[in-house]
Amino acid sequence: MTSGGDEPHVDPAHMAEIVENRARMLRESAAVAAEPVARVVDLDADGVACRLFVPSGDVPFTLVYAHGGGFAFGEVGTHDPTVRTIANATGCAVLFIDYRRSPEHRFPAAVDDVERATTWWREHAADNGLAGDRLLAVGDSAGANLALGLVLRHPDWFVGQALIYPFVDARCATYDRGLVESDLPISDCEFFWDLYAPNESAYDDVDFDPLLAARYSGLPPTLIQLAELDVLTPTGHLLAQRMQVDGVAVQTLVYDGVPHGFWRRSAEYPQSGHAMAHLVEWITER
Repeated sequence: MTSGGDEPHVDPAHMAEIVENRARMLRESAAVAAEPVARVVDLDADGVACRLFVPSGDVPFTLVYAHGGGFAFGEVGTHDPTVRTIANATGCAVLFIDYRRSPEHRFPAAVDDVERATTWWREHAADNGLAGDRLLAVGDSAGANLALGLVLRHPDWFVGQALIYPFVDARCATYDRGLVESDLPISDCEFFWDLYAPNESAYDDVDFDPLLAARYSGLPPTLIQLAELDVLTPTGHLLAQRMQVDGVAVQTLVYDGVPHGFWRRSAEYPQSGHAMAHLVEWITER
């Protein structure tokens, strides 16, 4: 794959709104009290910015983490508090990949960055005192898209994958159109997919939309966490069903009464803590 570019025009008003929302998200995250982690270091993973979080004690796995945000939002600053919690709760190191975002860098820039950083980590984990072959892929929303795509290309690299309300189905055909007043309206989903796509042909590319995969056989054990009040939930169930048909060991959990994005909003939704506990339990079974 080649790096994504910014060839398609973006309306200046939309771009200004994106920039402002990114700044707002950073301000909100900066106001959250972050847990101390034994070791936190910024890395250059073959040109891809990453942040490594290593908790104290013996570390069984490294979680390769791809963040959500519709491919356009989210970065290490917005997810730092959540990732610290993940590292401490799971006892695993977390490699947070700060991939390039749309619309400045469209598909396949994010895909390339996630793959390049993980390839680098497999070769250099020992330099950081960790095992490069003890990996779990984790992603929320658009990050789950990127995590799943990476695992589809390299299933032998991972002992499991955890997909939190995966943002797949670029045509939005399987989304819940009966859900009203959603925190993530389908119109927003369509907007994010459009920002991410460099051209119409991307919509037929399995690296753009892993729901297009012809088969899922050979994938490692998978945890899928979904929110009841999320337009993406039917799609998550469909993904799980297709995996199960192909012989993948899948555990699907739906959290009642919460919208898309609840996973990172622990102060607002107690279910976030439940989801974290289930993730920890699932990891201990690997």
